[in-house]
This record gives sequence, structure tokens and C-alpha cells, in this order.
Amino acid sequence: MDTRQALLQKARKAFAERGYAATSLEDLARTLGLTKAAVYHHFASKRALLEALLEEGFQETQRALSRPGTLHERLMALALAYRGQVEPLTALMTAHSGRRGGDQEAVLLALAAMRRGIEQLAGVLEEESPGHGRALAVVFASIVHGAYMTAQHMPGFSLELLLKEGVDLFVRGLPQQSDP
Repeated sequence: MDTRQALLQKARKAFAERGYAATSLEDLARTLGLTKAAVYHHFASKRALLEALLEEGFQETQRALSRPGTLHERLMALALAYRGQVEPLTALMTAHSGRRGGDQEAVLLALAAMRRGIEQLAGVLEEESPGHGRALAVVFASIVHGAYMTAQHMPGFSLELLLKEGVDLFVRGLPQQSDP
């Protein structure tokens, strides 16, 4: 793995675990055994690093949505890809809780990434259900994020099962109950 990818991977983990505000480029350099100069060679700032992570997530989403397959298969690929992405919501929430400078930058970047992701998904869902793409994109994003949060914080829940059932319900709708 090259230095840039190692930095992205370490930053993704640090932002998710400690938050954007509590993560410094110096800490990332130290954990990877790099000098600060090596970090700055790849990323001019922490903001640039966050932007690169958010762009990586956007590209992964694009690949999942544009791959061949049914809507169900593409949405499942998108839901599974969420695991490897920096979560814009995490960066947003932790930016509000920090006391260090630059937090507002993270909030603005995270909000822009969230809007971009919703619009990206809305374009695909609009083709399936004209006039409802944006609302459906928000609902789907909530299902996926909720599955990740539930599996992460509540013992006994399987992420893969929650995602599978969530995508199934989203695409197919609630099963019809037979009359007694």
C-alpha cells in the first residue's frame, strides 16, 4: 500500500473513532511512522485529507450505482460500500463537539458531501419512481445509516442481515399480510 492510501485508511479510521476535531496530521504521521513532511507531501491540510476521503466515497458510490445489475443488486452494493467510506455524518457530528479550530470547515464539507450523495442516489431512484427520487434517496440513506449504527452500538444485530432486509423492504415494499 502506498503512503497516500495508508494515510487515507488511517484517517478514515481516526475520524470515525476519535472524530475530525480530535485527529491531527501529526498523530496520523506518528502512527504510520512518517514525518510530517511526508504527510504534507500528499495532503496540504487536514481539510484536504477529509476532502479526499469524501471524494473517494463519492466515487465508490458512483461505481456501485452504475454497475450492471438490478436496482436491488446496485443498492445492496451501495449499502455494503458504505462500510469502507468515511461517514460524512460522523465528521459532521464530531466537528460540532470539538473545541479546535477548523471545525466549521468539517461541518460544511460533510454537509456538501451528504447533499452530493443524496443527489447522486436520487438521480438513480428518480428513474425508477419519477417525482420521488429525492425523498426515496433520503429514506434509503436513513435505512443504511441506521443499520450501521444499530449493528455498531447494539449487540446481537447482524449488519449484513439488517442491510439485506432493509434493501429488500426498500425495493419490494412491506410484505402483504393475508387476511385472517
